[in-house]
Amino acid sequence: MGSANYKRLYNIAAAVLLAQVAGWLLQDLWVGWRTSPRFDDAYMFARYAMNIRHGLGVSWNLDGVHTYGQTSLLWCGVVLVLSYLPIGVWKMLSLGSWLCSIGAMIALAWAVATNARGTLLSSTWRVLPWVALPLAATAVFRGNTGTGMETMLAALLGAVFVGLALAWRRGVVRPELVGLVGLLLFLARPDAAIVVLLLPLLLFVLMPGIGKGSVAKLLGVFLAGVVLEFIVCKLYFHAALPLSFYMKSRHAYEGYAGVWHPELLLLSFFAACELYLVALIFLSRREDWRLIVCCVTPALATFAYLLTVTQIMGFNARYYVPYFAFFVVPALLVIDRWMASGDAPVGVRWPGKTLLVRSCVVAVVMVCFLALSSEAVLAKIRRTEARAHFEYDPVHFDLAASVPLPEIRWDVMMNDITDLLVAPLPKGATVAASEVGYLGSRAAQVNIIDLAGLNDTEIALHGFDMSALLARKPDVLWMPHADYTYQRGQMLSAPALLEQYDVYAGAANYGLAIRKDSPFRKQIDQQMQVFWSAVYPGYRMGGYLVRSASWTRAKHEVVDR
Repeated sequence: MGSANYKRLYNIAAAVLLAQVAGWLLQDLWVGWRTSPRFDDAYMFARYAMNIRHGLGVSWNLDGVHTYGQTSLLWCGVVLVLSYLPIGVWKMLSLGSWLCSIGAMIALAWAVATNARGTLLSSTWRVLPWVALPLAATAVFRGNTGTGMETMLAALLGAVFVGLALAWRRGVVRPELVGLVGLLLFLARPDAAIVVLLLPLLLFVLMPGIGKGSVAKLLGVFLAGVVLEFIVCKLYFHAALPLSFYMKSRHAYEGYAGVWHPELLLLSFFAACELYLVALIFLSRREDWRLIVCCVTPALATFAYLLTVTQIMGFNARYYVPYFAFFVVPALLVIDRWMASGDAPVGVRWPGKTLLVRSCVVAVVMVCFLALSSEAVLAKIRRTEARAHFEYDPVHFDLAASVPLPEIRWDVMMNDITDLLVAPLPKGATVAASEVGYLGSRAAQVNIIDLAGLNDTEIALHGFDMSALLARKPDVLWMPHADYTYQRGQMLSAPALLEQYDVYAGAANYGLAIRKDSPFRKQIDQQMQVFWSAVYPGYRMGGYLVRSASWTRAKHEVVDR
């Protein structure tokens, strides 16, 4: 069979495989649109986009105070553009991340094709099945395609950055372009600054041929852009860094009861890269180690940093997904080099006992990832890596009711409290809550005080203070999530709270408080009746009105599970 027939068969097979991937992705998009999953953080970007369109600048509330609540300025700009589409908010957000996931696949294939030596992987079309099928078959990749977050935009830019950096090393791309793309990657994911700095430096040190001036230009463009971004943000937002940075540095998560396992999320990411890791282990040769080290080391350094972060909402390893390119690209380039030297004898490719040793290593890797698919194994790992943290005792309430209100599923409660209580309130009303994404997007006419501080400059820079919160006179207080044991204790035990608010214990899962002298009290009471009748039929609302509250302030050690 001639080479032309081989190419024709390859193209047919590639088209079939890509059609299968397209079917999976279209199905995911359709199901996501019909079920409207609530990745709450994504809705924050939509609120910022709406306020920009209304002439308020990058602001969270109607007061027009510029707020650095979004960790991804670039994704905020993308969502702003998408907001002009005549579709619902959730469809708009999920479509954006879905399109970026397709772009990430294409960018990965392009990065390989641009730096390939052989002919088989020398075009993006030919590489695309090697990227699309293995990734689209994993829950980690597909689980991030419709979240409405910046994850897939960062994955796309990460692939472009790796492809350009390797091409720059060969002298076919200008360093300024690589630095500019690195800056865009940083604006999409600030933690990507680690890989943007390390990859060019490692290429310079380990793969000779790059001049010092070229490295200086690349890093100079990137660092100049970062410094300019810091200055602009400081002048515009009065905060050089995203507010989440200040909240975490101020120990805002004291008493936080939520348990996240970043190590297991990282293992899930590696499991999604399983085939590429196998290729690196099984096929790499002595001439490939510099390429592998240059690509893999920056990603591992970033992961080391991410392991120190409380990865709230870190579902489907989303903190690690932007760095797929640092494993996929070198793995496929190793395969490309292997095929390019197809006439070399086996002894040259695998000297000595290398084949046996690598086969054993690959077998161990496959068994480990297979074991990770077992919930029993994962539970064992959780117990092994269990860590202790402190939680505070809950506040005790004096109520007329003898039974607590039922716990409602989080996403259902988010819909109910937003659509039945908050969204119908008049313009200018103020609501304080810790779960503010969907709430803020759906109730655009209402001011939202983010009790978690992620979208509130005052709380982020100066810390949470109950007296300061009450001075802002929120009309409705939806108490923080139950995981915030210390903050809840501070709020619910404050004497001024019961003096100024009617507090309903357990309402909306975490507790609701209505300001007694609110100028919107009549409308709030009407909507409160609507909300209560729909969510708690058979429960008398007056029975859950708090008469007094007490808090021991005692904390106790809890072992993570």
